[in-house]
Amino acid sequence: QAAQSMVLITFLVQDHVYWLLKVGIFKFTNYTPIQWHRRNLRFIILSHVLNFSLCVREIMQVKTKLQDAEAKGDEAAIKKAKSTIYDNKRMMVRYVLTFIQMLHVSQVKKMDDWYIGFMGMISSYIDASKQWTPTVSAPPQLAPTGATPPEQIRGA
Repeated sequence: QAAQSMVLITFLVQDHVYWLLKVGIFKFTNYTPIQWHRRNLRFIILSHVLNFSLCVREIMQVKTKLQDAEAKGDEAAIKKAKSTIYDNKRMMVRYVLTFIQMLHVSQVKKMDDWYIGFMGMISSYIDASKQWTPTVSAPPQLAPTGATPPEQIRGA
């Protein structure tokens, strides 16, 4: 996890340097702003590999807890472990998709834009679906205009 944090810090510093190059505050003779940006994107590729490996490690750890919970018959622990494994597998798919996208965007490997875009839609769906949990309930239904509210019908 420390390596992943170091990669992210390096990316953020280089991203700021890219911005300074783009606005003309810095000038490098060996790199244009876009060359610097593509170089920087390669650090993010490493970050996706590290995140993928962290998910694999967590799945292996949770599987041992799942076996213990199944032996004890602890349904809550079983449900939690299966949910954690499922979430990590989804994130592994996301990391693979974004890894491939970064290979394309950084021009390490040139690919066709249509399936890179499709991968982007899938990875965005995975990210967005984490924001909308099933525990969020729908807002209460309002009575149609002109209808009498239920409290007035009951004499409340």
